[in-house]
Amino acid sequence: MSEDSSSRSPKTLADVSHLFFSGGMQASPEAAEARPDVESSSVFVVTGADGGPGKSTIAVNLAQAMTGRGRTALYDADPRVPNARFYLGLPSWNYLSPLTGDGTPAPNTLADSGLLIVDGASDGAAFEGVAAEAPLVRVELASGESYATDFVVVDASLRAAARIAGGTALERHFIVVARPGRRGFFEAYTALAALSRAGGLASAGLVVNRVSSTSYARAFHAKMQVAAERLLSMKLVFLGGVIREPGLGALQRERGAMVRSRPDATSALLLREIASNALAMGEGSASSTGGSVSQA
Repeated sequence: MSEDSSSRSPKTLADVSHLFFSGGMQASPEAAEARPDVESSSVFVVTGADGGPGKSTIAVNLAQAMTGRGRTALYDADPRVPNARFYLGLPSWNYLSPLTGDGTPAPNTLADSGLLIVDGASDGAAFEGVAAEAPLVRVELASGESYATDFVVVDASLRAAARIAGGTALERHFIVVARPGRRGFFEAYTALAALSRAGGLASAGLVVNRVSSTSYARAFHAKMQVAAERLLSMKLVFLGGVIREPGLGALQRERGAMVRSRPDATSALLLREIASNALAMGEGSASSTGGSVSQA
């Protein structure tokens, strides 16, 4: 599988950008209010191979995009360091505190963007504490305020994701982030196999990150889907591909999630659509060939 070298943006991208900013996908503190009839939280577990396929970037941007649809919490279950805070541009003590002193977790935070941020990495319990709140996940702030969530996005290592997959009390949807190329293909399959063994999953979503075009991402998914169906009896939903953008990590550390800091950028448009496709997957209405803005 060779990567398509076509990386130019479509001439019509600006013309269709309003589709991604209309309706409920714009992030704002006002839009973060939970639906009055919320009785359960939809949980999306973003995972993939260790070593940088970009799962934290995807998780941060998906969570930020979902704030426009309801109260959203980003639960950082990375066992090394809660670097989701890092990619949201929060002050350093927010993500370094678990590594200093007695390893006290960073406080639960309500960001000015309306996103609730929870550090679940330092106590080694991964997601069990949140899962115990099923079906409605609440986030408690140090001030004593309590927020019921519509959506929870979990930035999880593969080991933490497998533990979540083995649970039974919580409705959850798994999203595997893959890098392009042969290495990415085998890493993604390994992640799917681990989730299948742990929880017997019937379906999962796939995001292909740092690609040259979404046509390549679709081709990657098509091959992965065959392997998932034949070897794991698993349906693999294509959520989208994210175009490679130099300096994206540094930009996010400085300004926060792309979908909020640079909403008109190609990567932000694609990440917003991936969030929409993930929500459709959660509602059971996404097809295995889900949509994405064409970059070919």
